[in-house]
Amino acid sequence: MEKPSILTVTLNPAIDTAYRLEYLKTGSTTRTKKPLRTAGGKGLNVTRVLSILGESVTATGFLGGSNGTYIRNELARLGVRDEFVQILGETRQCLAFIDSRNNHTEILEEGPSISSEEQEEIRKLLRVLIPEVKILVVSGSLPLGVSSNLYQWMIREAKNHGVKVLLDTSGEALAESLLLGPYLIKPNREELEEILGCSCQGEEEIWKAMEKIAEKGIEVVIISDGDKGSLVYYKGERLKVVSAEIRAVSAVGSGDSFIAGFAAGLSKGYSIKDTLVLASACGSANALEETTGYINLQNLDYLIKQISIESSWSGRS
Repeated sequence: MEKPSILTVTLNPAIDTAYRLEYLKTGSTTRTKKPLRTAGGKGLNVTRVLSILGESVTATGFLGGSNGTYIRNELARLGVRDEFVQILGETRQCLAFIDSRNNHTEILEEGPSISSEEQEEIRKLLRVLIPEVKILVVSGSLPLGVSSNLYQWMIREAKNHGVKVLLDTSGEALAESLLLGPYLIKPNREELEEILGCSCQGEEEIWKAMEKIAEKGIEVVIISDGDKGSLVYYKGERLKVVSAEIRAVSAVGSGDSFIAGFAAGLSKGYSIKDTLVLASACGSANALEETTGYINLQNLDYLIKQISIESSWSGRS
């Protein structure tokens, strides 16, 4: 098997099951056909899209019980190198109910608590896996029993080996990892405001906030602007990515697909602009699908041709 250039980390994976129905009414019986089941968690969504893009990828994190077995079988089907740590607890399930008006109702399990021994096991494993790759993608929430120190340790370990870290998380895990200087972060506007403790109303305020974040040693700061596209601050350059115009089926997983496209472009040695175009196309391609964290390659070329990037300079470098 080809040596993987990308390693994804999903510490809190899940089986995601989506039910499409006419309406959801509590206190009564609702019937539905063909629920969609996927190996979920943000990092596994990234992994699946990378696999579809033809990238050689290793996936790690924590898996346990029969739900963990289901996810391992999915990874085998995708041809992904499975380096998940087996835990005593049962991997969680997350349910989504989508009605005819496209309203989403979600039920998210907390998931298992991870013991100190299991955490030490993944540290030992990562000491072996990280030097093998060029890119480390760390995505999603932390499971019970795990502090943001583990994310911080991963970033330090990766940087010691010249590995670029794409960090896609939120809250305390994001805020406490910024000083370690991951290569890329992708907060939304609310998370940006929370990190800096100030309001970002207009676009210029958002750019200034992104510049301030970049001063912590982060090369790429990306803020999603919904269906309008993304704002990207990269080495003093302001890049506005204008998305393709599509009729979305479901945007769930589009952020993860964006990260997968960025990782793939980075792995292939693309320029920052070509990498962002691929990332944006992957995000849009996911939105055309019912399945979370999935793209149809036949849509990519069409979407890529629709995406444009506007560039300006902040006066900093």
